[in-house]
Amino acid sequence: MQFLAFLHDSYREAKSGWMLQIMLVLAALLVLLVLSIGFRPVTLQDEMGTTLSLMNRVIESNPPRYAEIGQPKLTVENVKTSNPAEPWNANYDFEFVIHCPSPEDMKKAVAAKGIPIYRTDVQKFLRDGLSYLNNVEVTGGPPELEKPPEKVEEPGKDDPAKKTTLPNEVRYKVTTKGTKAEDRLAWRHQVTILFVVEIPYVYISLREGVYLVEKWLVNGAGAWVLLFVAVIITAGFIPSMLARGSLDLMVSKPIGRVRLLVYKYIGGLLFILILTTVTVVGVWTAIGIRSGIWTLNFLAIIPILTLYFAVLYAVSTVTAVFTRNTLVAILITGLAWAALWAVGKVNDGIENRREQLARVKADTGPEAVIKEIQSDQPLWGFIPKGSFPVVTALHAVTPRTFQLDERLGRLIAEGVLTPNELKAKDYDTPPKASWSEMILVSFASIVALLALASWRFSSRDY
Repeated sequence: MQFLAFLHDSYREAKSGWMLQIMLVLAALLVLLVLSIGFRPVTLQDEMGTTLSLMNRVIESNPPRYAEIGQPKLTVENVKTSNPAEPWNANYDFEFVIHCPSPEDMKKAVAAKGIPIYRTDVQKFLRDGLSYLNNVEVTGGPPELEKPPEKVEEPGKDDPAKKTTLPNEVRYKVTTKGTKAEDRLAWRHQVTILFVVEIPYVYISLREGVYLVEKWLVNGAGAWVLLFVAVIITAGFIPSMLARGSLDLMVSKPIGRVRLLVYKYIGGLLFILILTTVTVVGVWTAIGIRSGIWTLNFLAIIPILTLYFAVLYAVSTVTAVFTRNTLVAILITGLAWAALWAVGKVNDGIENRREQLARVKADTGPEAVIKEIQSDQPLWGFIPKGSFPVVTALHAVTPRTFQLDERLGRLIAEGVLTPNELKAKDYDTPPKASWSEMILVSFASIVALLALASWRFSSRDY
């Protein structure tokens, strides 16, 4: 019953300061924002039409130059697919068209650089632009435009296409056989935000889209805002308890000071855990409704983010006990947050350098020598090598907030992406630290901080 009373007291303090209401509004806005993000499968005509439209606008952006190169316009027409219902499991036929106002303009366009008009250039352009399609083949077109002429060594000899009568419009027939997309989730989608606003020129797979939302919008910006607001909300809990009159009333009850402080800490932590759970479950539901992907890995944000906050709240608690000042508690917690991130980031760079050096030890030749010489240089150009042992020692005894954040990003990726996609993001290699190491070191740091706060609270006469 005592613990429930303290939990209610924490709730009352957060509500009276309007911070609870602010956090609930922010959580609702985040859920609504995620719910407004949609993914629409795009057709080949959608994507190529948008790409060529942008290319045409770039070409037209300089009117004198545009007239000089023949005013070419590139389009895709007569698109046919063998399976409209499943564009990721289909063959495609279409025409790639280059149009100029006149035959003379077409000759100017042929002479211009950077415009795909020769058949071999068109084929390369389409294979690069439609890399998710298999067996892109281009046929047709005038024989003179089959491929660009080889380098001419005879003086005065010119491109044969310039001396030939060309039509003002060239059409190539394009065929493809299948796609590289394994299923609907791997097919390219158009991203929509705020329910109706389409992001132009951005086409990604559904898996990639969900991963970006979960990692950067929710676990990135959303989590940082949540932690920041949570630090502000809870920073006043301990100073408020230590205020004159409030503490006298509490210590008059049959409860020890250590238990009183621990209850206050756990009450604030549980309070944030509930808010985090509501927010994450709401976002997870919104993502599932909009994308059809229900990954349980995403829910790992709840315990990991709570542990992350537990570290920051322990710093805030010990600072509040020593200073009895809310603003100082917020400031010191913010500095500790930045310091822990910096130690983790630098240690990660040190470990990466050590791994790179280990890989080149067995190599021979100039490249291995260069890499070994580079290993003695300052990390990132400004962190001296002499500081590496100090950073490593600090990392060994401080909470692993940086690694927790990195591991959570990996966990989110593993719940959404395919093995090939994980490899592309360097998630195919084993992580540097185990879960048990990160959790135990972080938990030991929390216990040490609370022990220091409890000692100070018990020994000081308020």
